[in-house]
Amino acid sequence: MSSFFENIDADEIRSSAEKIIEITGDGAKRAYTKAKDGYNGLSDDTKKAITLGVTVFAIVIAVAGIFYLLGKRSGKKEKYEFEYEEWDG
Repeated sequence: MSSFFENIDADEIRSSAEKIIEITGDGAKRAYTKAKDGYNGLSDDTKKAITLGVTVFAIVIAVAGIFYLLGKRSGKKEKYEFEYEEWDG
């Protein structure tokens, strides 16, 4: 898993984000700047708390998705088979 993070090129991601901001216009750029300034103005403990909260939220969503898919899959497995006899009328 650590090799996955080592292979990420931060400069490429940053340049892609900047291209998207240029395409979307000034509104997105202002929102990004405001969010970045607000995040950079926080203390280190608050940044860690935000990171932890987002991580826990992502894990909860992933677990809920897994249970949803398992429930959906098990619901499809239930098939009813009926045996019946034909009667001559």
